[in-house]
Amino acid sequence: MRKFIVCIVCLIILTGCFVFAQKDEEHAKFEDVKEVIKEEVMNPNYKQYISEEDIIRDPSKLGKVYKKYYSKYIQYIAPNGKPITIVAQDKVTDEQLLKAYNQLSFYLEDFGAYKKGEVANKIADNKAVLVMPNGADGESDIPEEALKGQSLYQMETPTVGSKWYIENDYNHRDAAYEEILHMVHDYGIGIKSNPGALPDLQKKIYKAMRNSLPKNKRDWGKKGLWGLGSKDWLVELEQEGSLEQEYLASVVDSYYGLWAPYTENKGGMWGIYTSKTREDIKKNDPMGYKIVSKFLPSAITYMARIDSAFSGTFKMYYDEKEPYTHKSKYLKNARLLGNKNTGLMGNSLDNILIGNSGNNHIDGREGMDIVQFIGKSDDYKIEVKDNNIVIEDQLNRDGKDILNNIEILRFIDQDIKVSDLN
Repeated sequence: MRKFIVCIVCLIILTGCFVFAQKDEEHAKFEDVKEVIKEEVMNPNYKQYISEEDIIRDPSKLGKVYKKYYSKYIQYIAPNGKPITIVAQDKVTDEQLLKAYNQLSFYLEDFGAYKKGEVANKIADNKAVLVMPNGADGESDIPEEALKGQSLYQMETPTVGSKWYIENDYNHRDAAYEEILHMVHDYGIGIKSNPGALPDLQKKIYKAMRNSLPKNKRDWGKKGLWGLGSKDWLVELEQEGSLEQEYLASVVDSYYGLWAPYTENKGGMWGIYTSKTREDIKKNDPMGYKIVSKFLPSAITYMARIDSAFSGTFKMYYDEKEPYTHKSKYLKNARLLGNKNTGLMGNSLDNILIGNSGNNHIDGREGMDIVQFIGKSDDYKIEVKDNNIVIEDQLNRDGKDILNNIEILRFIDQDIKVSDLN
């Protein structure tokens, strides 16, 4: 059977030589190799993550409006079998689309007493769509008919490790946390005017929002925990029934460190929320802190995809010299993209780390850390040198990596404990 598969792969590659240009030919070969690897995975611990292969390039099945204005989409399948669709225009990169998918899947991951499958089912039943238009909000030429659903714009979706991310560029702030949370809140959890799958949680959110505002409306924007300097906006939100959604988004943004590097104000979300960090929330807004900490994990648990343009060593622990680490310290898992000889450093969590096709230096630091590779263990040369693990892919896919503070090497056929190598 294996020989048959290899023959088919070779035939596809040879056929591609006559059809594709050199660049496309190499891409096709790489894709074929990945398909064979998927079929050969024998390690039950091996994790396969969302990738470009899961993006659908023909939106015509979604309807005329999407076919006319959008170029690709990806779908999250709820437990009831129905899709939650994320559709993007042509200038939205694949990585931005995958970032949106990962953020949605993170919000819909079971945590604590909350079974998020009910939320996902409700969103799917409501036929909610996340639309990702080109450009920025208010600066895009896309018509209103193509904006039905929750919007997340190209210019407000920095990928992890990108220039916008590393430089904490608030002209291109990470609005994915907020906008995707709005969709989950509106169409899944439920709001006061439209009950959803988690009515008890909705009531707690609403109560915390009310607690964040002064009881006397004349003091809105002047006092309280949220909405500071924004009375007219608060009144507008109240009229449209969006107070609780915007409040929750402010708490979540600060909870995951998005506003900690912001230097123009002491608060989060442009200064309208008194709390900039998780510690601030716990002290200033205990009701908001309790809601978020019970509903969402303390760490971002999806596999973060580090932008291929990133150079140097990406840090997943807080370093005061690198302000972006206010955010990255909450990442649990990460993979390097592209082919640069970059580094990756974990944190105190039990990290799963993945290198790219270049030569990487990967340090798990604290915790029980795993480095995952693309092939079988026999495809790699593994050596122990001066307390380092040096591992080289003999098939030129994963490059040559130096590993420190890693406990497990994960291949598609088996896990190898580093302690067994000594």
